[in-house]
Amino acid sequence: MTAPPAPRSHGRFRGDIEGMRAVAVLMVLLYHAGVPRAAGGFAGVDVFFVISGFLITGLLVGEARRQGRIDLVAFWGRRARRLLPASALVLATTAVLTVLVLPAVRWRETGWDILTSGLYVVNWRLAAQSVDYLAEDSAPSPVQHYWSLAVEEQFYLVWPVLVVVALLLCRRRPTRLGAALLVLLLAVVVPSFLWSLHLTETEPALAYLVTTTRLWQLGAGALLALAVSRLERLPGTLAALLSWAGLVAVLTGLLTQGAQGTASAWPGTAALVPTLGAAAMIAGGTAVTTPAWAATRLLSWAPLQVVGGLSYSLYLWHWPLLVVAAARWGELSVPSGLLVVAVSFVPAWLGHRYVEEPVRRSPRLARVPVRGLGVGLLCTVLAVASGGALVQAVDRQVRQAEQADGEAEGARALATESPTATAEPTQTPETPERPGTAGAPGPPVIPLDPDPATIIPDPLAATADVPALYDQDCDGETEGRVVRCDYGDPDGGLVVALVGDSKIAQWTDALDEVGRERGWRVHLYYRSACPWTAALIADEERAADCREWGEQVTGRLAGSERPDVVVVSAVAGQAHRPDGAGEATQEAMTAGLVERWEEVGVAGVPVVALADSPAPGGQQVYACVAEHRDDVGVCAVPPNDGSGTPPLRAAAEQVPTATFVTMNDWICPGDGDCPPVVGEVLVYRQGSHITNTYALSLADVLGDRLEHAFGRLGVRVPGTGLAGYGL
Repeated sequence: MTAPPAPRSHGRFRGDIEGMRAVAVLMVLLYHAGVPRAAGGFAGVDVFFVISGFLITGLLVGEARRQGRIDLVAFWGRRARRLLPASALVLATTAVLTVLVLPAVRWRETGWDILTSGLYVVNWRLAAQSVDYLAEDSAPSPVQHYWSLAVEEQFYLVWPVLVVVALLLCRRRPTRLGAALLVLLLAVVVPSFLWSLHLTETEPALAYLVTTTRLWQLGAGALLALAVSRLERLPGTLAALLSWAGLVAVLTGLLTQGAQGTASAWPGTAALVPTLGAAAMIAGGTAVTTPAWAATRLLSWAPLQVVGGLSYSLYLWHWPLLVVAAARWGELSVPSGLLVVAVSFVPAWLGHRYVEEPVRRSPRLARVPVRGLGVGLLCTVLAVASGGALVQAVDRQVRQAEQADGEAEGARALATESPTATAEPTQTPETPERPGTAGAPGPPVIPLDPDPATIIPDPLAATADVPALYDQDCDGETEGRVVRCDYGDPDGGLVVALVGDSKIAQWTDALDEVGRERGWRVHLYYRSACPWTAALIADEERAADCREWGEQVTGRLAGSERPDVVVVSAVAGQAHRPDGAGEATQEAMTAGLVERWEEVGVAGVPVVALADSPAPGGQQVYACVAEHRDDVGVCAVPPNDGSGTPPLRAAAEQVPTATFVTMNDWICPGDGDCPPVVGEVLVYRQGSHITNTYALSLADVLGDRLEHAFGRLGVRVPGTGLAGYGL
């Protein structure tokens, strides 16, 4: 991937390593093309890590032993000339393709991905997004494959410095250099491997991307480089067996990993197979003599040499083209994916022939090492500028929209008299057709404005229009424990606990406003993707942790932090029974909700179930609105109650100390489809979550309906009567 294209061991060209690079990149290409039998192709990256660690360490140690020093400027200059021109070319091209093909809502995120790819820290950005619940709608980044390049570049920056440190430590006894490097390597490899095992178990999405869980694989290759002189003396038969065993291990993983439910968390112990397989191939190929039947001969096959020589460019080009093709024509079939991968050979060859090789082999640049660093700096500036331009283009649009922020009314516009409005308020008290609406009338039915003058928040910034809690460390998952955040009136006479996942969290700012106005102390107990239920959610990785969190929250609500009333919501519509048996069902979810609510009910704490918001199906409403600003009606959502509403409503009917409230008649006003924009306010952000701006516009109605529900449950509400609809 990023290893030197003409690998040598003690001056000997390693055609087998060139072939290994071909095998590794073909694994990745087949995997990304969606070939079912190549479900383990992602492990090609692991092979690249081992190769890179071996070759780079060999270069550094060879220079140290020949010259007694390492010229870091020359080393980094060579790396910059070899890697950065092709990388910057792909990043700049991807920025152009993003503007031409990808929807505008993806520009800013892609711009940041390109910018951080140019700085070779994108793996940390992607790792942060992998555990960010707000990134649920994020489509694959066209440069997400740069994560592995970032890991290698970070290794290239740090490892040469450690080798220099070893040289300094051994300046009086240069023969001890190998031993010093071995100690340093073990000090990196062992902790990295142990950390990989731990993080893969606890946070697998994070573990896959971060540098600290991958250093042991680069270190495995480096350890081989320290043992070259011994490996060269391996008996030919043993070397041949090693090379074949390694190749079989890697290819077996390609065909079996991830197939038919055999996927393992990565890069834990499962990553040992391709890592040790690659190490065995390198070790077997290092022997000076090997029999004709050795795998090294197969790896030196001419077609594999060609692909190996192009492997870096192929890796760079294939993924952006796959992402752009999917954005343009929809989900790609396997034949379509293979066609795109085949097409990627064209820009890969052109980039290799006219960019990589001329810069890398330039005598003028090679004579003065610092010029190589200059080339690298220019390439970095090009990549960063390309990504920054995308970010700035979006930010300008968002700033223009923010200037009109104070003019947008949102749900309040539904009660504004207008010549075209036909007032048909929902009956009150609630009707069988609209349970949970008592306490405030429903909205009038007015025609949809298909061409709003402004849209707040601008759909390009919709994903950032979230309650303040996401910047206040209020997520129990992030903290690894139950977290309580307090809102509303700190001296209020009514204590209201909000419990659940992001569907209760979306109302937090609105209820903060209600609480401050009406004298409520509002306590939030939130954990992303964790409904407050005794059942096991369908996500096996989160199920046990979510249930444990729910048990701890229940203990607090029934004990030392007992509120006057609990308001709960959830997006999950199905769950497994507490014993984990059987399929996930609505009945199991309902039973789990009932169990939790009865537990706090015994302690004298009633529950109000707040309906889930209507789900837009597979549509990204904000993305649709961004592309159809002049006719937002095409982005309307078919009316529905939301996936989490049925079990919430059913549980409320079964628990005497619970009741049900909905805001869906205001989120989806009228008798037809749900409008994506109401009163110039965008209704939806990611998934079925409503924007914080729209939630705030519903604060008064929500407050009135909750007060009515509290009264129905016998909860004393401060003040005298309802506060009024305020619309």
